[in-house]
Amino acid sequence: MIRNNGLILSRKSFGLCLVLAFGIAACGGESSEPSAAEKALDELQARYDELREKELNDPVKWAADDLENIGDWEYRVETLPLDSTEEFEAALNELGDERWEVIWMEKNTVGYTVFLKKPAISYLNKIPLSSLGRFVIDDSGSEE
Repeated sequence: MIRNNGLILSRKSFGLCLVLAFGIAACGGESSEPSAAEKALDELQARYDELREKELNDPVKWAADDLENIGDWEYRVETLPLDSTEEFEAALNELGDERWEVIWMEKNTVGYTVFLKKPAISYLNKIPLSSLGRFVIDDSGSEE
């Protein structure tokens, strides 16, 4: 099942994510290709902007949608040319940086068809069950 759920962050948490991502990006060398940290930062910014546009105010619906992702997998199929072993390895490592793992490969006329999977994103499975209520039900009116 492929899902693209939003990410709920407070302004403070979002700021810490930005600082961390910029710090990681700054540690990398000069390159014309965006680093994994820069890609993650762009994705995080896009998700945050998308949520702000939608004005997601129903934490119970968000939690229900997020709970459906626990234990689910995302799948992807890529055709990778086999021009050289170094390029093939680099392509696999790039997919691995995005947390995709190869579950099957088949030889084809141009290289390999690679079948990949990764766990679906679920934020609630990272929170201890004893603390879950304060993220889902917030009577104080503050932003979590």
